[in-house]
Amino acid sequence: MRGSVARCNVTRWAFACTALLAAHVASAQTVSGRVIAKADGAAVPGAIVALVDSSGRPVMMRLAQDSGTFSFDAPSEGRYAVRVERVGFRSSTTATFLVRRGATIDLPIKIAGESVSLRAVVVNADRRCLVRPQEGVATAQLWSEARKALSATQLTAMAQAAAKTRRDPHRFAVRWRTFRRDLEPRTLDVLHNEQFELEGETVTPFVSANADSLARDGYMTGDLDKGSTFYAPDANILLSDGFLDTHCFRLQASDLRDDLIGLAFEPVNLTNAGRPGRVDVHGVLWLDRATAELRYMEYGYVNLPFEARVPHVGGQLEFRPLPDGRWIVWRWYIRMPGLVRRRAIANSQPSDWHTEVVRIQEEGAELLEVMPVGTRRSARATLRGVVIDSLSGRPMAGVRVFLSGTSAAAITQPDGSYAIDSVPPGTYVASIVAPQLDSLLVDPPFRQLTLSAGEDKRVDLAVPSLHTLSAQVCASPVADSSSVILGVVHDSAGSAPGVLVRAEWSYIEKVGTDRLRTQPIWSETMTRSGGRYALCDLPRETRLTVRAGRGSRGVVSPQRPVTPGEWRRVDLTLRRP
Repeated sequence: MRGSVARCNVTRWAFACTALLAAHVASAQTVSGRVIAKADGAAVPGAIVALVDSSGRPVMMRLAQDSGTFSFDAPSEGRYAVRVERVGFRSSTTATFLVRRGATIDLPIKIAGESVSLRAVVVNADRRCLVRPQEGVATAQLWSEARKALSATQLTAMAQAAAKTRRDPHRFAVRWRTFRRDLEPRTLDVLHNEQFELEGETVTPFVSANADSLARDGYMTGDLDKGSTFYAPDANILLSDGFLDTHCFRLQASDLRDDLIGLAFEPVNLTNAGRPGRVDVHGVLWLDRATAELRYMEYGYVNLPFEARVPHVGGQLEFRPLPDGRWIVWRWYIRMPGLVRRRAIANSQPSDWHTEVVRIQEEGAELLEVMPVGTRRSARATLRGVVIDSLSGRPMAGVRVFLSGTSAAAITQPDGSYAIDSVPPGTYVASIVAPQLDSLLVDPPFRQLTLSAGEDKRVDLAVPSLHTLSAQVCASPVADSSSVILGVVHDSAGSAPGVLVRAEWSYIEKVGTDRLRTQPIWSETMTRSGGRYALCDLPRETRLTVRAGRGSRGVVSPQRPVTPGEWRRVDLTLRRP
């Protein structure tokens, strides 16, 4: 998902401009008031209050304050009305009134608590997909309720951003957990997981691209081979004229939950259908039948390139109301295909390669807590421990311990100890950088761990034993007393994979009672990617010769005897005779 510059756009269904964005002039016409319940006179906070003109078109909109109060600066004199909406309740509109230039009007509004229920809405066989559904049909009823929740979410984010610039009791802070995961493309098993906790006043976890650019360029840009960006529809997009004019809506029943009813949307005129072209979105807004509240939206992509058309690509947004009537996105994720290009056969041309989905990349966040401004619940964590050399049993000094993907790191002391403090809560992978491991051409040890707020966690790390290391470089693990020669083979072009490397030595045996015979013995292997090789389980206290060759190029390297448990690094360079 990508951020973008916010656009201000007044639509027939959505009110994207608020009084916060209205021009303020000295002779402004002010319309203010307070929304209260007709039953008991209590304030109605979080109600969606809109100033509408004589034609019924919304001019400005905002959320009522905690006390139920609201205020507009009307753009000009004329006849207006005020419309009050709440998610799950019937809307209410005042009679029109005249606003004169420079006048101030106080307009208390009493609303009835008549709730809306969707239990009676029936999803029948005739589920036509309607663009801009007309009032009175079931599709319009569901869209009206979904629109209220989307508008409240949009206005909550806008009011929160504007409130940062002044002392405002309406402000609040949130604590988020963000996550990035690699999932197995068929089973969605987690292959890799990173989580971090964040705290602040931002209530919009992501901002989609501009509605006009999405309508023009689609919801995926770039190239799958070189890198692509996927976009998700947020509240601003769903409420925009561009989206409503290019997508149709229909009712949809849930196969899993009888308490939900869906309002499905899909593009109405997607060019190049079935062929690579502009990528669009389809999905379902799921509403609670009893309360008419918007619960979540799920979406997928239409017209993806063929190689990216795999299950699970898409995403979800979960909406929830706060106790005061404001709405926020409580949880969201987007799943994108992770692709690689593979050769069909050896030495094939790039045009003959095929693209394979090797993982699903998931990014998202979930809200953990809503708090008053100034509250600080989260605290930094500390990671400490000792790094041990299992080969010798001694602590390792000067080793860099780090958390992958972050700048958090520490260097071990002479006693092998380390400490990394001020780490944000989250899930990390701890690893080390040690010259000894580099010389042995083996991967460093790593540990996946989760740090909680204020936690002081101990994690000891150890360089694996020879038996464990041999499992990485040899065909099978060898005893700790065995010896290994390993290294990298180079030629004039760099590292050389696919080269035969051989260790040769002789064994002298007695023949009969008075003769000795020399028996040649060897162990050989082929270099792997990067030119790496390993000759394992070599004889101790025996002179060796290491040879490598390919074609007319070769090298011979006599070696002194290896000692028990020795791992010797021998790099070789192929030369012409």
